[in-house]
Amino acid sequence: MNHLDFFGIKDNPFKLTPDREFYYPSAAHNSVSEVLKYGLEQGEGFLVVTGEVGTGKTMLLKKMSTYLHRSFQTAYIISPQLTSHELIIAILQDVGEMRYDLHQASIPVLFDRLYGYLVRLNKLGKRLVLIIDEAQDLPEKSIEQLRLISNFETDKEKLIQILLVGQPELQDKINRPSLRQLKQRITINETIRQLTLSEMRDYIIFRLNRVGRADMAPIQPHYKLIYRLTAGTPRLVNKLLSRCLLMAYASKQQQIDKRCVKNAAKSLDMKPVLGWFSSLTA
Repeated sequence: MNHLDFFGIKDNPFKLTPDREFYYPSAAHNSVSEVLKYGLEQGEGFLVVTGEVGTGKTMLLKKMSTYLHRSFQTAYIISPQLTSHELIIAILQDVGEMRYDLHQASIPVLFDRLYGYLVRLNKLGKRLVLIIDEAQDLPEKSIEQLRLISNFETDKEKLIQILLVGQPELQDKINRPSLRQLKQRITINETIRQLTLSEMRDYIIFRLNRVGRADMAPIQPHYKLIYRLTAGTPRLVNKLLSRCLLMAYASKQQQIDKRCVKNAAKSLDMKPVLGWFSSLTA
């Protein structure tokens, strides 16, 4: 018997992979989602979403994927450490417009290829949304290349919209004087914050409820301890609570208690997060 069998569940409610079935609609995530949808529907050229590691940026994108695929053509770049030449090739490959004989082609030739694709797409009543995850890793020259790509438009609308998603370092990069032209084009710039204490409690109960075991949730006094160790960062909450399940299984108990949390934190070498208190109601 494994520990999930012991609890009578088939799935780990605190797994680290971004499973849309476990998406928790916090106020922050819902707000960012609605602003993004508005920006995309309005045809805004550049949109930016930033957030600390583990706050659920990729999960948000996965949750929005159904909306995006229904309304737009999408290209998704997940390895952004690309030169400006490699970036255009990656975009063309993602939309199925890259030929083997174009790998050594010049950037102007690749631009023409991309522009032709965007024009054909526009005639079908769609436009391309280019999503770049972990965009803080993009070289500055590649970011400038994106600005040039964003110039593709008709007299009435953009042919391509660009969504940059990344860690707070992305904001630092955008604020560089050398990228001021790009910054002027960003009309949507949102931040995903960490969960508040009450949201974190609801998040834990929500995930346990998804596997039919909300009764396993910690009692009220234990949540502040969990918050001290995670500051409401979903990935850290999942990491800690996943280990708590193992600790509860080892003790042959059906509820997550304070001892489970402490033992789990010790085994993971997790210590109170600096600044956790200021995040309680942020």
